[in-house]
Amino acid sequence: MKKRLCCFFVIAFFLNILKPEISSANVKITDIEYNGSFSINGRSKGPDLSGFESDVKLIVSLTDIFFGLNGKLNGKIPLFVEFQIPTASQGKINLYRLSTQFPYKNIFNLEVGKFLVPFGYYNQLYRPNQFLSLTRPLLYASPDSLDLEIRLNSPRPPISAGYTDIGAKISYYPNAGHPLIPRELTVYAVNGLGETAHRIRTFPNTNNLNVEGPPIEGVNLDFGHLNNDLADNNNQKAGGGRMVFASNRLALPLPINESEHFNLKGVSLGLSCMRGSYDLESGIVGLNYSICGSDLITRYRDLSLTAEYIYSETDFRHAQAKSDETVDFLQNTNLLPTKTEINRGFYVQAAFPVWKNPPFFQKTLGMLAFNRLERRGPKLIFSKNLNLANNLPITAFPNQISFITTSINKYTVGLNLRVNNYIIFKAEHSYWDIKVPNLRDDNQKYTYQQKDVYQTGLSCVISF
Repeated sequence: MKKRLCCFFVIAFFLNILKPEISSANVKITDIEYNGSFSINGRSKGPDLSGFESDVKLIVSLTDIFFGLNGKLNGKIPLFVEFQIPTASQGKINLYRLSTQFPYKNIFNLEVGKFLVPFGYYNQLYRPNQFLSLTRPLLYASPDSLDLEIRLNSPRPPISAGYTDIGAKISYYPNAGHPLIPRELTVYAVNGLGETAHRIRTFPNTNNLNVEGPPIEGVNLDFGHLNNDLADNNNQKAGGGRMVFASNRLALPLPINESEHFNLKGVSLGLSCMRGSYDLESGIVGLNYSICGSDLITRYRDLSLTAEYIYSETDFRHAQAKSDETVDFLQNTNLLPTKTEINRGFYVQAAFPVWKNPPFFQKTLGMLAFNRLERRGPKLIFSKNLNLANNLPITAFPNQISFITTSINKYTVGLNLRVNNYIIFKAEHSYWDIKVPNLRDDNQKYTYQQKDVYQTGLSCVISF
């Protein structure tokens, strides 16, 4: 990791020497601007006696590492390049965004490449210096951080913050001041979400012309977008759109850092939707997903309010256990049963100044938030026999499939201390109230067992 980071800084140094102009035979990149951010976190998670939960006294991590540059091709066409270093990759650099835009008279804008998918409000706040809290809302919880507590049959986020994909989008910005006329209309077509496992889905080449069939564990959606592909994931494209209504100064183009909401007056209402197939087979027997949501931003005196609601339906396939809760590993995985689950939820967040003129900080903001996430779908169990490939049990539908509802409530209180435009300190305490079902009794009923998880953390965010 140290060698990779050293190489990055050396490249950045020489690019700075070449600034402001890098030229090739016919293309010039001018007006280069560098940017980036990362977060150093220290967290403790409990409780001590928590069954299958994580018990962490103190974990220190380096997360949310982003760096990129902006420029213009031939002084006219905007170009954006951004890289990410996921925490779990231990220093491996991924291409996160690479896109170019073709604006027309500040009314239309066409963007092609690997760009940030315009869904919801919080999806656009993926860098740690853009949002106030240490953890993200449950609707956008990142699996690359400690934003999420999840187990079998628990709800899962419909989408994680900072979802980027390859495709094209076109935006229309009507030049009208009436609040009932949308300030933004965007439609897009992208590759879409993929499966949890790649199944050797690399870009086609002569070294590998076969793709493995679905595993006995079945097929699930890669809700965390951990597969950072630069090629299509199946034969189907995903489409979506976004519409934004806004008034007064909140009519400015989003995203706007949450700490800047106090400088803006007005109301912003966004509506988003997207739909696609995520499995290799797709087509008639494919697995589909659809997500829709709405987001609201407003300000009342010294109080900034943000709220969002998302509803999603996702198909998935799993093996089906026999009456003794064992799985036949020789069953035809192409005929695994397919079911649909619903994940839905909302969050409400309030931010307010704690100390208006602090001696050592530009701003000192407090934050309170409530999150709720629900799942309605078929109950899954762990098979009693182990998978011989890894000696672990797999999840499966029981012999008699039943539908259950599970939920997570999350309570968050936080403090955001901005030293200057480059350094931010965050402190947060979060509490997850998790309800998962117990085993059914003889009357075919089930009850809920409450699980609680709490986390206290400190973070130092550095941006440049």
